[in-house]
Amino acid sequence: MFQFRILKEAIKAVLFGPYTTKFPFKPSIPPEGYRGKPEFYKDDCVGCKACAEVCPARAIDVIDDKDKKMRKLIHRQDVCIYCGQCERACITEKGIKLTLEYDLATYDRKQAYSTVEKELVICENCGEIVGCLDHLKYLAKKVGHLLYANPTLILARHDELKLLEKELPAESPHKRAGHLKILCPNCRREMILQEQW
Repeated sequence: MFQFRILKEAIKAVLFGPYTTKFPFKPSIPPEGYRGKPEFYKDDCVGCKACAEVCPARAIDVIDDKDKKMRKLIHRQDVCIYCGQCERACITEKGIKLTLEYDLATYDRKQAYSTVEKELVICENCGEIVGCLDHLKYLAKKVGHLLYANPTLILARHDELKLLEKELPAESPHKRAGHLKILCPNCRREMILQEQW
């Protein structure tokens, strides 16, 4: 039995064109809120590693280089499941965002990544990593006047405002020159315990 419904749809397709899009010859624009490729925004990312900590697929690697004093965050698109946890966990809410880009096919996995590099702050006493300079500056601005309870944040903020001398004189322990150094929590604790009152 012949169905007129099928004939009607065939005539519509001939007269008005197919229902499908012309992708890849014409771009197909996804709807707003589409979870596409995550992308770092260098000016807004502070290098805090929150995105790497929450990524369930472990698609974000963090490489710290103490010699060059740089932290490199690498997002691997071939491993990413595009869940949006990285965007949700970003402390600045703008450091990593999901884009509308979805056509990411490539023959070479080495092309399927994006990176951002941030300057590290190293403990002046033991050489351990304190954090990223942009992260410390962000925290100093975020907490406002409360930053004066944390010497490392004071130094990060005053360095940004160009209020610090680069070379501080070496002084005896009773003058507390250690307060004017960027120290990791362990070294700061030791410095405070050895203070002479």
